[in-house]
Amino acid sequence: MRLWKWISVSFIFSIIVSATLSILQYTPRMERNPDTYYFSLQEFFVIYMYYTAPVFIVIAIFAFIIFRVMEKRKHTPWKNAVFSTLFAIIVTAAGIFIWMDGSKSETNDIYLLPEGYEGEVYVFYNVKGAPELETEDGYEVHVINEEGYFATSAPDLDYGTVTDKYYYVDDAGNRTPIDENCISLFGTGATQREGYEIIYTGFKLTKDNCSEEFMTTAFPMEKKEHLISKLFQQFY
Repeated sequence: MRLWKWISVSFIFSIIVSATLSILQYTPRMERNPDTYYFSLQEFFVIYMYYTAPVFIVIAIFAFIIFRVMEKRKHTPWKNAVFSTLFAIIVTAAGIFIWMDGSKSETNDIYLLPEGYEGEVYVFYNVKGAPELETEDGYEVHVINEEGYFATSAPDLDYGTVTDKYYYVDDAGNRTPIDENCISLFGTGATQREGYEIIYTGFKLTKDNCSEEFMTTAFPMEKKEHLISKLFQQFY
């Protein structure tokens, strides 16, 4: 069996595992709390594929090497069967470990917005030359500018249970918490231009229309492309 077949099998296996874990982690709309953001099935699937596929491919490569060594030494069929069983156990254990690790992770982000701002808010990651993220009591701080965005050279955002905090900040630096009913999350995405990839996330913020309906409404990302073009002009 050739190496590419082993890799293909491992990739298919990662798809199956990711899809299964996504279904297990997904919370139906009827069971959701009104003030909590929940990942969609697609978002769960992308996250799990991001972590499982590389692990399974590396395992497949090592397993292929070991299998070839055993094959050259002419091991008996029962030894090959033992090896296959061990390989399946290792892959399954890796999947369980990834799932347990992912289920414990939290986003832990702080968003600091100019006092009175409302509209679309974005954070762009993996921006070459942009500032690094600063931390505060275990939270990563995102200082949103007057135009409604923040760019960082951090390679990617954190995934997991959303534990983010949102504040208005006045000229004196005083913070006022923002009600989660005033925030409608966009989710995550990525775009590629000129050989570079920028990862983004964001939300829409309102001052006067805060409600459960607003929080759960899916709004379009109208300013995203304009801001990404601006980032390329500034940093690339």
